[in-house]
Amino acid sequence: MSKKTRALSVLASLAVLVPAAGLLTATAASAGTPADIASIAAANLGKKACSTNTAGGVGYGSSCTGSGGSPEFWCSDFAKWVWAQAGANVTGLTAGAGSFAIYGAMHDTPHVGDAVLFNYSGNGYADHVAIVTGVSGGNITTIGGDENGVEGNWAATSTVVQDSNYSGAIGYSSKMGMNISGYVSPRGVTGGSTAPAPTGKVYDNIRYAATGGWQQPKVADPGNGIQAVASAAMPNGDLHVETLAGGIVYDNIRFASDGHWQGAQVADNGGHVDAIAVAAMPNGDLHLETLTGGHVYDNIRYAATGGWQGARIADNGATVSALSIAGMPNGDLHLETVSGGHVYDNIRFASDGHWQGAQEADNGATVSAVSAAAMPNGDLHVETLSNGHVYDNIRYAATSGWQGAKESDNGAIVNEMAITAMPNGDLHLETLVEGTVYDNIRYAADGSWQGAKVADNGGGVVAISIAGMPNGDMHLDTLA
Repeated sequence: MSKKTRALSVLASLAVLVPAAGLLTATAASAGTPADIASIAAANLGKKACSTNTAGGVGYGSSCTGSGGSPEFWCSDFAKWVWAQAGANVTGLTAGAGSFAIYGAMHDTPHVGDAVLFNYSGNGYADHVAIVTGVSGGNITTIGGDENGVEGNWAATSTVVQDSNYSGAIGYSSKMGMNISGYVSPRGVTGGSTAPAPTGKVYDNIRYAATGGWQQPKVADPGNGIQAVASAAMPNGDLHVETLAGGIVYDNIRFASDGHWQGAQVADNGGHVDAIAVAAMPNGDLHLETLTGGHVYDNIRYAATGGWQGARIADNGATVSALSIAGMPNGDLHLETVSGGHVYDNIRFASDGHWQGAQEADNGATVSAVSAAAMPNGDLHVETLSNGHVYDNIRYAATSGWQGAKESDNGAIVNEMAITAMPNGDLHLETLVEGTVYDNIRYAADGSWQGAKVADNGGGVVAISIAGMPNGDMHLDTLA
């Protein structure tokens, strides 16, 4: 069964992830194999949404409480949990079975460790997802959560079930009573099939400060094969958009003077970059952070010359899975990293360029993505994505203490998110849900949230980035 709801509801202020200060000690799960995925799935056979799992926790992600404190349809929760336990990168996966089709390209050939989707109808909807644990000729064996429940109380009574030796051909499966729509392979495991990251072109949309209206998306980079996008608003009004394609990072500039684009130019040609983040500094320099093999590198584009310093190590922990950066008004740079589901905060001090070292900012242990924004008053907002929910944490400039994570979007189906600070102190939170982008605002005046509103309903967006401009406009850059 799948969680098919798309509604976004925005709450405020339940602190569910407790921040703590300390040195970086957590480590991410080491990269497993397809066989590990199959073994972990099998070890949980017969368990229910609220059972103690084989890692010692309760349920699988939000399986036990995701429906207003009661069990939710949890097939996706189970498949995501199994992948994560095996060390796979599960960024973008949610409680919705269809999120697997957005996570990676579907293919027709099953491999052990793959997810198999049933009745996928497009736009992020599927009826069921399970894990392939055996392949023999044209037949497959699968293990899925949320199967064989009692109608009327399905999620609470269903269990983890093995379905053995049935045809894996695309199309109707008499064994499952549903159509096999395709297979998606995990990223970050050793051996087997690997899912390619979704790719597309970059589109730039503008939310005008004067009216709050949107320009509508226009092509900013027509290149094919782009895997990630990151944006930064410069003090002079230029917009830098960094793109990742084939492990290489490109820098594009939209000039404030007339709105034309420079065209993408190589910023890092190492060829092995997995993820990127970018931030503008008050002096006009641009910091580009790259993630390669779990290590984070810092590169600087100098405002005076437009030349690049070259990538230098900023975090060599070797376990980082996601990152974000923010340039503070005092010239310091904050680097937020995710490792083993925990969030760590590192500071590059403007005074001499040295790094403080990673310190724990959120020890919730279930964070899959992070986004940071520097506010005009010196506070730092860090948004985290955990099991499809978005949480907002604040590091106060006055004390350097953390507020603690509070829920800012509890839709439970968010695939990706990004935040940016505006000159008036408001914070914009963009969320990506099954190809559609929503805009939410946290008002500086009282800290309340506006509620998520559609910003781009094209339906084909796979990645997002935003930047608040000095004139109050906001740029939303999407990959589609």
